[in-house]
Amino acid sequence: MKEQGADNESPDLPERWPERWTAVINPEAGRGRGRQRVPALADALAAVDRDVRILMSADLDDAVAIARTALDEGRGIVACGGDGTVSALAGVAADGDGVLAVVPSGSGNDLARHMGIPLDNFVSACARLTAGSITRIDLGRAETADGRRTWFTTVANAGFDGEANRWANTVQSVSGTPLYVLAVLRTLAVYRPQRLRVTVDDDVHETTGWLVAVANCPNYAGGMNIAPDASLVDGALDTCVVGRLSRADFLRTFPKVFDGTHVAHPAVTVRRGKRVTVELPEDVDATDLWASGERVGPLPAHLESVPGALRIVT
Repeated sequence: MKEQGADNESPDLPERWPERWTAVINPEAGRGRGRQRVPALADALAAVDRDVRILMSADLDDAVAIARTALDEGRGIVACGGDGTVSALAGVAADGDGVLAVVPSGSGNDLARHMGIPLDNFVSACARLTAGSITRIDLGRAETADGRRTWFTTVANAGFDGEANRWANTVQSVSGTPLYVLAVLRTLAVYRPQRLRVTVDDDVHETTGWLVAVANCPNYAGGMNIAPDASLVDGALDTCVVGRLSRADFLRTFPKVFDGTHVAHPAVTVRRGKRVTVELPEDVDATDLWASGERVGPLPAHLESVPGALRIVT
């Protein structure tokens, strides 16, 4: 794991290491290509020298139900999927103070990428069930206008990238970073910047902007470093707002998001705080909040950092 110096790591974690696990496989991960990889994934899990129950989920709600049953049985949870699956099962583990392990098999895999979990080797990722360690990381929690409350592991976002995310979820033929680049180019042609009001703790910022991204970790959308200084262990969220830019300037600046240098642009602001509110100050069409690649609900949204919420295998 790249994060260092987690102050909230518990000294009794070795005694709480699960001897029994339930692996929840999302066969639709990776734009449906996860199904082709299920045999290799199942073989890697079966080879682990632990009691590992392997179950396939029908959908995200089913995955959550399986994980809750595992937690009730005192089992650790292995999330086998992309960031949406990982985020949903992280919420189950956080609610019950369970332990989560991640075997990435999705499109973005941004939490796994940031934590140094192998993205293309199931055997190495599964080996952490016997040779890894457990630490606590922060989670984000969002509440949207419809009253829904959702945990998230990586980044919650609204605006341009939310529309790009929505369109990307309809595409099956492309995956990973190329899909998100394609989604950006497509969305750039149709999206219009909106008035946004973003409050970080007590600091209110209004702008006509392209997007707002509230980051629990630096990267989203398959490796884009939208908030390069965000940390999983600082008890805060980094909020990146991309304000007034022409389309041409947006297109020129966009490639810089991969190394995080876009934050030097004068129209880009990043602020850190424990609580964030994102709202639309004008009467415009409803805009949705997305988090870890999944739709959460309509704005306004209230978000907060929950320090040390998740025990995770690293």
